Amino acid sequence: MCRLYGPVKGLHSSRKGFTLVEVLLSLGVFVVLTLIFSASVPLAHRTAKLNGQYSQAISLCQHKIDQLRAIGYGRINYTELSDAQVIDESPSYSPFSFTEVDSVEEYLPDPVTRLSVQYGSGEITATATISWRSGTSTDKRSTVSLSAVITNVE
Repeated sequence: MCRLYGPVKGLHSSRKGFTLVEVLLSLGVFVVLTLIFSASVPLAHRTAKLNGQYSQAISLCQHKIDQLRAIGYGRINYTELSDAQVIDESPSYSPFSFTEVDSVEEYLPDPVTRLSVQYGSGEITATATISWRSGTSTDKRSTVSLSAVITNVE
């Protein structure tokens, strides 16, 4: 007579653990997620750099408008703007440039600046524009423009 003690080892083992298929499947999911994440890092870096350039350009344009307001309505002309170092010496007519005076090259690659001043009846419309090379391509440029109306409040 033969007695059996405990469960018979066979197809339904009581051992705990993962099968090879489960391990390979989880490893595959991990690899796919890692690839997606690693591909997004360079894109996030380029986006952050471009956002920083836009912020810098907007800040420079706002600074230029604030300088015009500080000079005042009656003194917005080439001589006063040049003496106050608000604009570059060249050109001497609107639209002016402010690339050198504000050292815009330190902040943005290959910048082109323009300060357009239009005189109206009792008001001046000033538009500061900055264009720069964005990305590694030489033909792709980004532009920021900011306009303000300066009135005679005397």
